[in-house]
Amino acid sequence: MKNQESKQLAPYPKGKTALLVVDPLNDLISQGGMAWPMSGAVIKEVKTVEHVEGLLQVAREEGIKIAYAPHHRYREGSYADRKYLSPTHVAQLGPGHMLSEGKWGGDFAERLAPKEGEFVASEHACSSGFADTNLHAHLTENGITHLIIVGMITNSCIEATTRSAIDLDYHVTLVTDAVAAFSPMEHEQAAKERYPMLGHVVSTTENIILTLKTA
Repeated sequence: MKNQESKQLAPYPKGKTALLVVDPLNDLISQGGMAWPMSGAVIKEVKTVEHVEGLLQVAREEGIKIAYAPHHRYREGSYADRKYLSPTHVAQLGPGHMLSEGKWGGDFAERLAPKEGEFVASEHACSSGFADTNLHAHLTENGITHLIIVGMITNSCIEATTRSAIDLDYHVTLVTDAVAAFSPMEHEQAAKERYPMLGHVVSTTENIILTLKTA
């Protein structure tokens, strides 16, 4: 049976909770980025940037650990060792090279960028922030058991990272208005249909902020 949206949010133990921000990179989340013609409508409608920024602010104020899971940046030779290229890989290898290393599109969006001392995981090559990265090792070493996962893209990297986190036995919170997809339909389908089947808590930025402030 599908889980209903949580009415009573789970406690977020200090020292064991992390806000995990996936792919807040200019090409995906900023106006003028290569994906903006696809992602911009959802980002503006749900106020993704404002909500992720608000969660970052509260996490910093409340001493909640913050970790970033960035996508692979294109560089010469990217994916040369892969036998089978996914559409994500093909998009990066195409004209303009989305998320290029050393270019604006591959940089963290200014409002959502990590601050000194915040952990930035090694780059994931496709979807899950845990796949072939040092993210799990870092979280485990720091005693993290609870993750609040936000960022891009609702139905790909967020969903894939969530599935990995659950397999690794993390308590996962998904925030439906702190993510965005390439179309309203994709965003709505993931947030309303699949997130309740995955997350231990599925809620909104407002509710999560209130819970973190009163924890």
